[in-house]
Amino acid sequence: MKNKKLDHIIYISIPEEMNHSIGNLKLNPHILLPIEIPEGIAPKDWDSRDLSWEMIISGMLKVMAYDRDHKDLPYYREFIKSSRPEIAAELTQSAVIKAQTGDFELAEEIFHALIGLDESDLRTRLNLTLLHENRLKTVEGMEREALLSRVEEEYGDLISFGEDLPDIYFNAAWFFYNRQEFGRAFELSSSYLVLGEDETKRSEAEKLRRECEELKDTDKDYREAFRLISEDLNEDGLDCINNFLEKNREIWNAWFLKGWALRKLSRFAEALTAFKEAERIKGNHIDILNEMAICLLELEKFEESRSCLQKALELDPENLKVISNMGILSLKEGNTEDAAAFFRTVLDLDPEDPIAADYLKFLEKSSNQD
Repeated sequence: MKNKKLDHIIYISIPEEMNHSIGNLKLNPHILLPIEIPEGIAPKDWDSRDLSWEMIISGMLKVMAYDRDHKDLPYYREFIKSSRPEIAAELTQSAVIKAQTGDFELAEEIFHALIGLDESDLRTRLNLTLLHENRLKTVEGMEREALLSRVEEEYGDLISFGEDLPDIYFNAAWFFYNRQEFGRAFELSSSYLVLGEDETKRSEAEKLRRECEELKDTDKDYREAFRLISEDLNEDGLDCINNFLEKNREIWNAWFLKGWALRKLSRFAEALTAFKEAERIKGNHIDILNEMAICLLELEKFEESRSCLQKALELDPENLKVISNMGILSLKEGNTEDAAAFFRTVLDLDPEDPIAADYLKFLEKSSNQD
């Protein structure tokens, strides 16, 4: 079935007598060239006098992104590489910028086109997986579960190529660490330390490896607690994590897990105590600071909450959860202009963020009523 993304692609032929070459590629008049016509123009209404090389390149890239089995793909690859030798670097930069500004759909399309251009390009495949991983922060429910499974599958495929690109081991280690799969994260961070050369990443991998070494043999109480609390069975999860903490008092993740369950049960003072224990062991960590800020906000300790959020933003200035919580804090304080500015910032970074959009609608409605 034809992908809808190809609806604006039409194919043209070049004259039989055309005998040009592009670089080392001799044009083949028997191969139809895809072109991408502008949206809003029906194929039958398109004027061939508007044809440009950019339309052909764009059409070929679109086919590479969404029709990986197209019979003429090898020819299109040579055509693009001959006519635009620097295009891979240009497209990579463009995709990164699109991802940073929250245009995930276009960034994903560009990465797919780059993979179509060179299927052996491991860096682009890793970039695509990192894009999907970053999108996990912006989706919920079944959509998040499906995307999570996709990221896990992509890392599973990439890990076999880790010796060729050690960054695969590094990023996969952090992914599985966040999934509480400490044994796997331990192995992957160890693999990066064998092959990786980036000193900053090596330092981070060493810290991660040491932490995972403590956690990789955690008993069933910890794993069961994580499952239960993730499924909102918080009281049962608390029983499990308390059992674990009786034997493992210096594991910050366990205190964080306890705080998370207590916070979801609206036991904010107890949750704050647990998060402070996590902070004592781990130090400044964006998730700990953000959770502490939420508890302090609910306890109406607004200045302390703001301090935590500001520290979190120093660690990650574009973290959507933290910026959104700055907006909620401003709203609680009655500072509606600042609140609206924070929510607009969230939407600038992620136009699809439902929480920021709902708060802005609420603020606009309240303003109109005044």
